[in-house]
Amino acid sequence: MTAMQAFFRTVLCAAVVSAPTIPHAGEDPSAVHRALESAFVEWLKANNTSGLIGASVFDTSGAWQTHRHIARADTTSTVADLASVSKSITAVCMMHLVDDGLADWSNPLHNFVEPAPDVTLGELVTHTSGIAPDTTQIAMLGWLGLTAGDSGHFSRQVLDLVNAKGEPSGQRGQYAYNNENYAILGLVIEVIAGQPFFEACAERLDLPSSIQPGPESGVFQPWGGLASDVDGYLQFMQTHFRAGSRIASDPFALPHVALGGGAYYGVGVVFRPFRDSYNFWHFGALCFPNRLQTGSFAVMWEGKVSAIAMYDTCVDPQAMGDLDAALGAAVFGNRP
Repeated sequence: MTAMQAFFRTVLCAAVVSAPTIPHAGEDPSAVHRALESAFVEWLKANNTSGLIGASVFDTSGAWQTHRHIARADTTSTVADLASVSKSITAVCMMHLVDDGLADWSNPLHNFVEPAPDVTLGELVTHTSGIAPDTTQIAMLGWLGLTAGDSGHFSRQVLDLVNAKGEPSGQRGQYAYNNENYAILGLVIEVIAGQPFFEACAERLDLPSSIQPGPESGVFQPWGGLASDVDGYLQFMQTHFRAGSRIASDPFALPHVALGGGAYYGVGVVFRPFRDSYNFWHFGALCFPNRLQTGSFAVMWEGKVSAIAMYDTCVDPQAMGDLDAALGAAVFGNRP
């Protein structure tokens, strides 16, 4: 199983909890940190793997209090692949270009790259383009560990594969998760910004320096090839998905598609309205037997608690759901 095939079966599970409350004024963020750390460590043991977790709680002073825990034999190994969690960075980068008036979500892809399928930018970001099947699921194994010259990634190769398939065979307007959509968005970003994808997004989003192309997965940058320590990605989440942020203020004002079960896919993340706010999340996986096997789970609960968990194996959908449930219970069920 390569990058994120299991995602189809797990998108609807996150943050479904019977929650009395999330941490409010006067509570100790360290209690939430301890609960999340304990839940993650137990999950790692149950899945016979190692990993790292970072969590941030928005405190009463208006600051994020962050705690990190490394559960690896090498405690200096603080960076891991984000895998498909990278898509959130691509989507937010594209959103900034749209907000700056340099593009519109309704623009056809033909405005930016040729030859190309007849789809819009909004359809690409929500996986509703109808582009199918996902040829990256096979091609990525051959690309793993390669370098890509000045471009840094193989999005042009992906577009060539898409064009070789002819007209999209999927149903336009219907959600179908596909790495090709985000590979092509990476090319659009380059055309608009006049810079390589990662350089353009790192500059525009003021990304922490700890977010970089992955050492082996870097050629997948726009759709699954970025790596980070927990602090770097938490900072990104806190900037763009916190309460009151551009996205969290009204994710329905941005491209989105209903997934069922009250969940939606938006700009690079799944989200669900929850009480007077939203929960945002995404899983990632890079699963190449005897080469690279890693997973990730990023989540923001109600704009007040964020976490990124990265683990050194590939797990099945049941285990992914268990991780989501364990961390959700740690946040919502915890009292200091």
